Amino acid sequence: LVSISFSGSGFLATYQLGVAQCFLHYAPWILHSAPSILGSSAGSLVAAMIHFAKEVKSFTLGPLNPSIKLFHWLECILNKHLPPNAHQLANGRLAVTMTRLTDGEQILMSDFDSKEDVALLCSCFLPGYCGFVPPSFKGVFYLDGGLSGIQPIAPGSSSRTLTVCPFSGESDICPGDAPCWLDIVTHGVTLKGNLDNSFRFINAIYPTLEVRPKLYVAISYTACIPISILNLLLCNSLCLTFLEI
Repeated sequence: LVSISFSGSGFLATYQLGVAQCFLHYAPWILHSAPSILGSSAGSLVAAMIHFAKEVKSFTLGPLNPSIKLFHWLECILNKHLPPNAHQLANGRLAVTMTRLTDGEQILMSDFDSKEDVALLCSCFLPGYCGFVPPSFKGVFYLDGGLSGIQPIAPGSSSRTLTVCPFSGESDICPGDAPCWLDIVTHGVTLKGNLDNSFRFINAIYPTLEVRPKLYVAISYTACIPISILNLLLCNSLCLTFLEI
């Protein structure tokens, strides 16, 4: 069994959604059998994210404009698209990382009491970018989980974790850039220190091109196909072996 970890990515979350879409098409059992899925969001956010990226360009400074309530928008979209029993479906399988404001420690949350809890915790909050007053969960203030670790891994997990990241580096599924002489290590995650990653980071926080979100869905879908086909072949091989026996 393989758990799946989606890294912090901002507007490039569409890259991860492309990966999820590819798995659902070619190897759905990977998602269905995963003991835990860490840091993921709802697939229905793709269209909303593309629309939002277009809308904010009409404002001065784009998403950095003080009048853009990014955190509120994320929470509303999640509340709109999540099913009423989202918390029941997510309990024990969906793990969302948060950064506790008081000491900066990363907290992994996988127990939800309501649909609103799922929407609140999946809505990342970057201070200054999303506002100045962080959300409170059960009386404790939390910030975006990416501030204390970009690639969440379940502590003490006995299963292997498949890592997905829209920035090139050493993740299992990521953009395949050319070899680079400079590596950046942050919270145990190795990223390539190249120009392409610099542009990706800019698009993650400030989508400069309207085509980018759609493009990253297509790129990640294509990048994920070899892994999905490999799992498909392995599964068919095991089934044939069983039938022969």
